Amino acid sequence: MAGSVCIIGAGLSGLTCAMKLAKRGYNVTVIEEMTYAGGLLATTRIGNESLELLPHHLRKTDKNLLSLVKNLGLDSSVEWSDSRWHGKAAHKKVGYFRGGFARLINGLMQEITDNGGRIYLSTTASDITQIRRDDGSVAYKTECVLSNSSRYEEISDYVIFTGSCRTFVNISHNLPITIDDRDQLMNVTYRSQLTIMMNLKRVMSEVYYQDFEDQPFARIVNHSNAFGQRNYGGNIVYLVGYTDVTDPLWIASDSKIMDEYFGAFRKLYPGIRKSDIKSWRLTKTRYAQSEKYPGTDLHNPCRNLFVCASGIARYGTTETPLNRMDRLIELANRICGEIEQASAVTASVRSEVVTPLVSSMNYSEGESYEQR
Repeated sequence: MAGSVCIIGAGLSGLTCAMKLAKRGYNVTVIEEMTYAGGLLATTRIGNESLELLPHHLRKTDKNLLSLVKNLGLDSSVEWSDSRWHGKAAHKKVGYFRGGFARLINGLMQEITDNGGRIYLSTTASDITQIRRDDGSVAYKTECVLSNSSRYEEISDYVIFTGSCRTFVNISHNLPITIDDRDQLMNVTYRSQLTIMMNLKRVMSEVYYQDFEDQPFARIVNHSNAFGQRNYGGNIVYLVGYTDVTDPLWIASDSKIMDEYFGAFRKLYPGIRKSDIKSWRLTKTRYAQSEKYPGTDLHNPCRNLFVCASGIARYGTTETPLNRMDRLIELANRICGEIEQASAVTASVRSEVVTPLVSSMNYSEGESYEQR
């Protein structure tokens, strides 16, 4: 066995790391606090289709993501469509899976479990500390809280954290991370996102993607304009807005947020009526998008511990952060490569030891997925 890895978070980056490392012989455990996997790619059922709660599409320039899709054997399920973008290039090619991005998430999960990996849902990481094994080697102990409030410990050679930088700092206060790195991680601030997905009886615009500065929402994504009605039973439209958690709208009821968003939408398209809405759903995302990149590289703040988050996918730049799946996959690939290099160095050192050391690798893994 190449080593053990605990991955915190079952979003795209966490599942990608888990899949790659499991296929390379690592003992992989993924823990996820939600009852479902997918992270920002979480889906729901609309009509007879799976659909993301937040709008997503593929780009022709997503070389890392498209390479992952190809390796999973899903490239033939991607359909490319022309799309009109308001105020930008007249047309862009955008891609989408037959069956939605659930095919990507399910494909990753299948590869993980087929290669011996484990995925634990409804499991929250509450603390990460370093421990020393009987043979003198350093390992990590991740304390986990289950949905029934019981606890267990996950012991691993490596840890990959894939949530927000601030959450990472809060659960890693006992780790030997420099004050400067800890401060920079805490300074990775985020915008919160309110997204309303509507299933409408009719199309109000031919444009796929529109940006706004003077509306309660920041953009409109007319999903069905690019990808068709499929089996949704209507036309899918996303209203995406950003806010601060101190804004009264963030803590308002779903219906109040819908009234404000739909009121602004109706001013843009006076012909729309509430009776045209077949269904709608609000999704709140607390750590949706970082506001600026850090000055230095923070993805490896401690030996054998990594942070794979979009907020630190770039550094030392004034570039405005964007939620790009391709950048996360690029960072995930980099982290997996660094873990393999570290494993090779460890194996080389151990092979030079004349008297073999006994390693206490047998430990309690907590309850099985079925027990949870």
